[in-house]
Amino acid sequence: MVKHIKTVSTTFVLSILIPLLLTGPGFAQSTEKAAPDKLGKAKTNNTNSPAASKSSAQQPSKKPSKAKKGPATSPDKKKPVNVPAARRTELLKFCEQHHEELLPLLESLRKKRPEEFEKALRTLDREINQLQAVKSKDRHEKLLEQWVLRSKIKLLSAKLAVRTSKEQRVKTTASLTKLIVQLQDLKLKHLSDEQQATRSRLAKITTQIDQLRETRDAEIKKQIDALTKNAERIQAAQKAKIAAKNKAKNSNKQLTTKQEPVKNNQAKKN
Repeated sequence: MVKHIKTVSTTFVLSILIPLLLTGPGFAQSTEKAAPDKLGKAKTNNTNSPAASKSSAQQPSKKPSKAKKGPATSPDKKKPVNVPAARRTELLKFCEQHHEELLPLLESLRKKRPEEFEKALRTLDREINQLQAVKSKDRHEKLLEQWVLRSKIKLLSAKLAVRTSKEQRVKTTASLTKLIVQLQDLKLKHLSDEQQATRSRLAKITTQIDQLRETRDAEIKKQIDALTKNAERIQAAQKAKIAAKNKAKNSNKQLTTKQEPVKNNQAKKN
């Protein structure tokens, strides 16, 4: 009898913990539940009524149509890929480092509800990937602090839904309130830090604008003078290069004119 009570309580705890932990920022993925088909129920009720049976009896029976060739079953949807073993070890180490209380729940899910365990791992993997994608170290630490508090809040809210003694519920509520206060204060602190950083940035931009307005005309004249001098240097270098080429050509012409009479005299002697 005691064993039966323990198994029932464990199953009840898991049934409450799983939906709460797999939803919200702590575990962002929600469990899907099929909604009851009211139209289907209405159709079945109508077919069971005597009027429907009479109308079906009056209608001539149709011959069964021949089954079409091809696959009888529709292709199944792609099943989600489970997290690899090496990545699972990393995720469990992450939980052990930042939120150790999740480990017993994950172990219970692994033994009693493997599908929910795989779903929790996929969600955890997605959230950790999002954290690791943040390049700023400061922002990464801030988001990690918020994730830890959200995860703890989800876990305590799930425990609060379990039937326990009044004293235990008061204790859990107090701990839950403390965590929620910490999360809200942490959000306010992070937003205040971002506001202060934005103000500092705006102050720097305002200073730069004032400096540019004061030195605008002088800076324009300075840049124009520098560009003009650079253009003059380029033109002078080009003129010098052209003059050197012309000088080399003239010297070559003079040499050829001096060498021509000598060649003619040698030809006459020969």
